[in-house]
Amino acid sequence: MKLNHRQAEILKMLQGGQRISVRELAASFAVSEMSIRRDLNIMEEERLLVRTYGGAMPAGSPRPHLESPAQTAIGRRAAALVSPGQTVMLSTGATALEVARHLPREANLTVATTSLSVAQELFGSAITVVLFGGILRKEFPSLYGPMTEAMVKNFHVDRLFTGCDGARSDDGFYTAEIQHSSLEQAMISSADHVTVITESRKFGQPAFVRFAAIDDVDMVITDPGLFAIDRQQLEERGVEVVITEG
Repeated sequence: MKLNHRQAEILKMLQGGQRISVRELAASFAVSEMSIRRDLNIMEEERLLVRTYGGAMPAGSPRPHLESPAQTAIGRRAAALVSPGQTVMLSTGATALEVARHLPREANLTVATTSLSVAQELFGSAITVVLFGGILRKEFPSLYGPMTEAMVKNFHVDRLFTGCDGARSDDGFYTAEIQHSSLEQAMISSADHVTVITESRKFGQPAFVRFAAIDDVDMVITDPGLFAIDRQQLEERGVEVVITEG
């Protein structure tokens, strides 16, 4: 790939080994943050850098959110399902953030989310972002609670992408937090199409509380590690299973 002048300069700036923010780059080149994000996404696809929360680091740097290759592939595949003009709801977590990173920035989209990381990732893009208010979680930069649930119930979206802490292909999808389960249920009720985005290792390991039955979910996007019996059981219940490549 041949880099344009701005992308080549960004690469030089990263050679010092330090993280650089989208805001700093936009100011340096006197362009919009959306343009910088587009450059960074292109350069990440070429493995020239690592995208981070609100910026980038040199290639080979660990991601702050510790996304796995499987999560990145799942996020990319999920984002490819989104069509211009759709309304999308994104839950919290590293895989949901990967969906946000791969959404087409120029598309006429509206994204509603509880995740501060997702909102930051989409900041400055052409995407309309709705951030639900509520209580700030201590474990993740996201919001929850009665206020959040009340807001979610007033919305209707075409697609929901949500993760899980555990899953059983004969039973449903689980979260480790009681207070988060009711929010997940509210999000599911607000969506026409529900997609669970999760690594295959979550199957066979139910967490503390079930937030969705198999019949509540339309699609599961996961990695090639999913056991054949799990795929069979999901598909027998009418769930479309999408396996990422690699």
